[in-house]
Amino acid sequence: MQPKISYIFLLLLMVSCVKRQEVPVPKPTGYFRLTTPEPAYQHCDSILPFVFDYSKHASLSFQQKEDNVFWVDIVYPSLSAVFKMTCFPVKNNLHNLMWDEEEQVMFHVERRMTDDIQYSTVNDPAARVFGRLYELEGKHVATPFKFWLTDSACYFVKGALYFNFAPDNDSLAPVIDYLKKDALFMVESWQWKKK
Repeated sequence: MQPKISYIFLLLLMVSCVKRQEVPVPKPTGYFRLTTPEPAYQHCDSILPFVFDYSKHASLSFQQKEDNVFWVDIVYPSLSAVFKMTCFPVKNNLHNLMWDEEEQVMFHVERRMTDDIQYSTVNDPAARVFGRLYELEGKHVATPFKFWLTDSACYFVKGALYFNFAPDNDSLAPVIDYLKKDALFMVESWQWKKK
């Protein structure tokens, strides 16, 4: 009887030492971690026809093109994001400039690229700052925040937030919220230079 127990014990020991092969399961796509710094702002006063405050965590560059058109970039290197703005002189075409911006936003709706669009109006007659802000919501919206501003007589500025990668706005929600707050601060501090 002794040898039978030994064989059973030996068999159990051998079975317990054999490693079961697990079926490999692919891991879900991961996202890199983006942390947002504490908000801090600096003043921009240059040859641009306006002044405003923007984030100290961003760098500003601009180019003057023909016909007094300016291209302005506010780059957030740590967040891989940029606000791209273009400033146009108004030449009896203010209605067309505003309509073009509305059409670009409506393009997102027509193509079902956005789930919802929130509008805000800027109306500060004392500072001569008028405009509209757009928050485009949706998982794959390329520009989650757009705006245009004008003094209604001389200049029209349009701007949009872009990322340097294909966005997945669900995972970027904290970064988008942070950048929207920066944009709102920029718009609230906006002043046109006197001609």
